[in-house]
Amino acid sequence: MASVATLSARPSVVVRPVPPLDPPVGAAPPAMPGLDELPLPWPAPPDGPPPRRPDDPRPAGAHAACRRFAGLCVEVLNGFRPPSQLRPLTHPHRFADVCDQLMRRTVRIRMRPAQAARHGQLVRARRMLLTEPLPGIAEAVVVLEQGGTAWAMAIRLEHDPAKLQPPQMQGWHCTVVQVV
Repeated sequence: MASVATLSARPSVVVRPVPPLDPPVGAAPPAMPGLDELPLPWPAPPDGPPPRRPDDPRPAGAHAACRRFAGLCVEVLNGFRPPSQLRPLTHPHRFADVCDQLMRRTVRIRMRPAQAARHGQLVRARRMLLTEPLPGIAEAVVVLEQGGTAWAMAIRLEHDPAKLQPPQMQGWHCTVVQVV
């Protein structure tokens, strides 16, 4: 019985003092002279595309085109749409690569759409982040989920106003899809 008393008498957690360089917990850091403070809390990001300036040289419609193409890719992943329907929306020389990326993921899912719907295992797009690094180029990352699994799909769209496409794409066509 004495051994139980000696075990409980030893401290299990050792408290050490805070190093002198760290500010106390909960204390605001000192204000730097000449710098304005940012307003907090930051506003939540908008759901739609960001507002555009009138002198913006980038072509319009990248957000809508990317959302449309990502939605079609999700339908391909779920088996509701054949991948050949992406042909008019992709660059002619890149269509095989785009289909290959999507088909590799559908093989990994290993579930027919009817089974997936019954088990609640359909692929869904959770979030899309879009950037336009140069005028006429849009790159997006789409977070996908199926049940408890999440993965990402990267999409690159390029603008070509001369290419005839459905009105939802507004001259944008896909050049790269990478499913991770």
